[in-house]
Amino acid sequence: MDLREVVSRSSPVTIPSTATASEALVSMIENKTEYLLVDRAGPHDAYGIITKADIVVEGVANGIDLTKTAALDLARKPLVVMNNLDLDIRWVAMKMVSEGISRIAVFEKEKFLGFISDVDILKAVAARKEAKK
Repeated sequence: MDLREVVSRSSPVTIPSTATASEALVSMIENKTEYLLVDRAGPHDAYGIITKADIVVEGVANGIDLTKTAALDLARKPLVVMNNLDLDIRWVAMKMVSEGISRIAVFEKEKFLGFISDVDILKAVAARKEAKK
């Protein structure tokens, strides 16, 4: 199974670089996701990722007002990105291991297609096994 097949099941959810942490959290809840792509602040900036864990650990646990804190301040940048949609998912898994991450942003040129998580890879492997039966 290749990256294209796995990412096609993903729902790309982004927030603008100007969003607050509170707005990011609302977007996560509305979109039933635990992470979002934070858009670049400009053409020379990097994309970021913000997760529910980032909001809890960096925001709530430190007593930060989420309505006044930029999501970008809690986000991690730069992202680990993949753009070769023909890659077998084992290479995606190897990249996650080598980078010490559990999700990778997938782009086709400048278009964000979504995130691939370690859980997505496990589901794809299980589906491949089922299809071979």
